[in-house]
Amino acid sequence: MKIYLITLIVLINASFEVSAANKVDKNYNVDAKCYVELADGEKVIYLATVKENQVNKLVDTLAGKKIPTPYAKKKQQVQLAFECVLLESKFNSSKANELFEKQPR
Repeated sequence: MKIYLITLIVLINASFEVSAANKVDKNYNVDAKCYVELADGEKVIYLATVKENQVNKLVDTLAGKKIPTPYAKKKQQVQLAFECVLLESKFNSSKANELFEKQPR
């Protein structure tokens, strides 16, 4: 009975450590890139550093915000955000991938 109880306690403790480690991992800053359309109709790649758990939400929060672009001194307003991915990942859109290769960094 004591062995069963000790084993149970060890397993519960181990599961809490794993779930805590997963939550901590999601709080690291990561580099992301987004394929966006500006208010003037120009499409650009926006680079950002965000928390890992916010990459998927980034596409929903960019519309209406002003972002720095490599082609203008002033920040430009985003009209529409198409897609956001981690910097080392490829976009689903081939146009976005082509634009990323051409854009100065």
